[in-house]
Amino acid sequence: MATAKPSSPAARQPTGAVTPEWPAGTLLARLRETSRQELINLGTTVRYAADREIIVQDAKDTHAFLLLDGIVKVMVADETGDTAVLTVRVAGDLVGEMAAMDHKPRSATVVTCGDVVAKLITSAELHSFLHRRNEGFVELIGVIDDQLRWANRRRRDFLSHTASERVARVLAEMVRAHGRQEVGGWVLGIPLTKVELASIAGMKPRTAEKAFADLRKAGVVVSHLRRDVVVPDLEALRRFARL
Repeated sequence: MATAKPSSPAARQPTGAVTPEWPAGTLLARLRETSRQELINLGTTVRYAADREIIVQDAKDTHAFLLLDGIVKVMVADETGDTAVLTVRVAGDLVGEMAAMDHKPRSATVVTCGDVVAKLITSAELHSFLHRRNEGFVELIGVIDDQLRWANRRRRDFLSHTASERVARVLAEMVRAHGRQEVGGWVLGIPLTKVELASIAGMKPRTAEKAFADLRKAGVVVSHLRRDVVVPDLEALRRFARL
């Protein structure tokens, strides 16, 4: 993958307003108000439109982004150019923090899912904040620990679950964390394709459609449009996933 600089921030305002309440588990949700406000006040406000690469795998820049509004997906590419989605990050999350802390090349690409508002925080600013605020350092370690546990669950799933069960487990966890209930069931609320969802579960595109066909046959998902996956009964999906 090329190591071009991130795209310039879009000039237009995002459609969604910045929310003062942060999703559980994000860094901003974990911090006390004084530390939270100090972190929010760091850096420069940037705005990006949908489908922009704000961090590029193997690039050597060292800033981080504190997401204030919007969602991004974290992706990796192998030597052949095949890509996979590792996870998503939402408002309240810090992304790019590893390169900001260790100055090593970027390990993944981060792409916006819709409009995003963030604070671009330099490595020096982040280091200074973490030195001043021990709480910030401790909570950031807690976030990284959660991310490692998520990755380890995906590895364990690969050893002990079928492809459809692995997709079901990823979908159930993501709906529980980020989804919303609508008429007819739960929707993820994040514009990921079925192939991208399946790649989080560690499978190739050719396996994704069969896995979703199994889920549709079991009646635990309904999918018609390319980005429209509905979960009629979240507990039924969890039972299918053996969660």
